[in-house]
Amino acid sequence: MDKAKILVVEDDDFLREVYVETLSGEGYHIDTAIDGEEGKQKIKQGGYDLILLDIVLPKIDGLAIMRQLKTEGATFPNKKVLFLTNLDKDEEIKEALELGDGYLIKSQLTPGDIIRETNLYLSKNETATKADEANGSALA
Repeated sequence: MDKAKILVVEDDDFLREVYVETLSGEGYHIDTAIDGEEGKQKIKQGGYDLILLDIVLPKIDGLAIMRQLKTEGATFPNKKVLFLTNLDKDEEIKEALELGDGYLIKSQLTPGDIIRETNLYLSKNETATKADEANGSALA
């Protein structure tokens, strides 16, 4: 089975490189965006198995991107969006959970945590896809 396609939207060069090197080392196909505008464009094109989306970004923040895409949609569906943040404000966390599939506090992540969380969210994708296929074949 092909490894998943992941988009990393992160403006911090060092963190972006850590995520890319860590996930590439696990065999994942990685695409990157360095600001909210580029991230929105790539998310809108779609086709990602997982998107790691920073909340605080230049040009457009991660929450605003997801609010806009909820109404605009994507060319090809994206499976999961996981917010990356250093924010611990209840309002932002609540909105991140409403707009995406989860969030991670960047300052608490090690490369091992990134791999573990990525694998966890991607395994949720695979389980959902298998359930959809089973339901679709039952309906055919």
